[in-house]
Amino acid sequence: MRTRLAVLGLLVAPAWADDVATLEPVIAAQKDKVGAILLQQQRGLEDGCGALAVLMPSAVSVFVPPSKQGEALAQGHWQVRYAVDACGEAKLRNVDMKVVNGQVALEPLAPGDSLADAALQADVRRSFSMAGQVAMPQCAEAAVIREATVRAYPKTPTDRWQELWIGRMCGRDVGQVVEFLPTKGGTTFKMSLPTATAAE
Repeated sequence: MRTRLAVLGLLVAPAWADDVATLEPVIAAQKDKVGAILLQQQRGLEDGCGALAVLMPSAVSVFVPPSKQGEALAQGHWQVRYAVDACGEAKLRNVDMKVVNGQVALEPLAPGDSLADAALQADVRRSFSMAGQVAMPQCAEAAVIREATVRAYPKTPTDRWQELWIGRMCGRDVGQVVEFLPTKGGTTFKMSLPTATAAE
C-alpha cells in the first residue's frame, strides 16, 4: 500500500514531516477550489442534499514529496481528506492533488475513508459500474459512488484490507465489498456482493 498518512497540525514522523510542512500552505491556498469541486460532487451524489461546507483538512497522504524550482512547485502528488458538513451531517470527503505544469490539479475522490489512491479508485469505479450493468442490464449509467468505507484495516503495508463501496445506478443503491491485495507490482482487488445483498 503506497499511502502514508499524516494528520495535519499534529506531530508526524520525522522522515516526512517536512513534506507536510511544505504542503500545509499549498493545501490552504486550494481552499476555494476544493470547496467548489466538493460542492459539485455533493450535488451529484443523488441523495437529495446539495449543500456542503468544508470544515477542515484532517489528513494528508503523500505519494510524491513536494519539491520546488525557485518559488514554484516543480512536482508533488498527495491526497487530502476533509471533514465536511453535508446538510448537517459530519462526513469525510477526499481530493487528489497533483502538480501539473507548476499548478495544483484537483480531482475529487470517493466519499468516505477509502485507503485506495486515485488510480486504484478509478479502476474500482470501472469494475463497480461493469458489475452493476451485469446485474441490471437495462441500466446504461455509470455508478455514482456515494460512500467507500473501510471494513477491515491492514496491520502492515503488505496486508490485505477490505472496503464497502456503495453506489447508485438508475435510481438504485448497489453495494460491493472490495478486497485490496498489495503485491510487489502494485495493489490489485477483487469484488463481491455484500452478504445481505447476496442473500436477497
